[in-house]
Amino acid sequence: MYDRNLSFQRKLKIGVEETKSPKNSATSHEQQNTLHKYFKPDKNLNQDEGSANKTTTKQNKDSDTSSTWFRCKNKHDGQKRKEMSEDDQNTKYLSSTASNPSFTRLSIKFSDSSDEDEIDIDSKRTYLRSSFSPKSDIRIYREGYPNAKDDMKINDNYEFYTNKKKSEPDGYIQWLFPLQEPGLNWSAQPLQKHEIDCIIKDQRAHERILLSYKLMLDFYGFKLVNTETGEISRKDNNDNDNLGYRSRLHNLNTSSHNYLRITRILKCLGEFDYEHLKFGFLECILRESITENTLNNCLRSCRDYWIQTLRSKQDRQSLKCYANKLIQYRNECSLPPVNFRPKRSQTAIDQSLPPSTADT
Repeated sequence: MYDRNLSFQRKLKIGVEETKSPKNSATSHEQQNTLHKYFKPDKNLNQDEGSANKTTTKQNKDSDTSSTWFRCKNKHDGQKRKEMSEDDQNTKYLSSTASNPSFTRLSIKFSDSSDEDEIDIDSKRTYLRSSFSPKSDIRIYREGYPNAKDDMKINDNYEFYTNKKKSEPDGYIQWLFPLQEPGLNWSAQPLQKHEIDCIIKDQRAHERILLSYKLMLDFYGFKLVNTETGEISRKDNNDNDNLGYRSRLHNLNTSSHNYLRITRILKCLGEFDYEHLKFGFLECILRESITENTLNNCLRSCRDYWIQTLRSKQDRQSLKCYANKLIQYRNECSLPPVNFRPKRSQTAIDQSLPPSTADT
């Protein structure tokens, strides 16, 4: 659900003021009973609205998912949504977002009519290969690093994933998710083509790639639900510490240095026969960014870079159509159907499966 913390705090402030006035004692009592349906009294609710958001930037005030209101209201809506019909859900969603000052319409668009990142003109393709922009790196990645050389003497990444070599303290992300391109960690060697084959053939080493992915999902506030489809969901929340999904999502939304890491993670999954895991991750990010409004700062990176790491053009276009539809639902102040999901084409599924699985 969208964060309506600001309007809710205003209602709470009005309720408190009316409680002090004898003229509106009956009305204020009724409002207080209504408010108690959505939250439990908390000491933090007495804080001034400005002091409660001192550490929050203006850009991210609309996605403060760590508030007391969000915790209690989200739990309440999660229980009620199962009992409500789709029309009732949309009616409630419409009435709540129409008067919400933090609700904003999205103008961002995902081009689904044609894949803009596909350039067939040789001159432009040559130019992009020679440039050093992130988008050109993704293009080279999708082509399989055709100009990358395989140095048989380098086995650092294979030795790391077989517990024969320790990683350096800094730049752990380059060790956990190696690529066939130089990283920022000087001690981590670029991934060699023969290392990819060695790690895939070594069952334990290959499973450790998946374990690294699960580790980062947990850090970002998610968990892998299905290893076959790549479906992920929010991790279990723990209100007693800062490791629950709400604080993790808030951290991801406000820490843009993680976005380049996510690009690296997605590219690495494709190198080790885990291409199918990307689709579920991106579906979840789009849902959290557009519908739930918890990762609104991730939306542009998701469009420009993360979706582009998918090697299947059908998968890229499917997610773009999904994103545009979610944006349409949001701008109309309505919820998408519960079973509304993007679909992968059978060709994309077959292409992303390991050779041994696809042949059976």
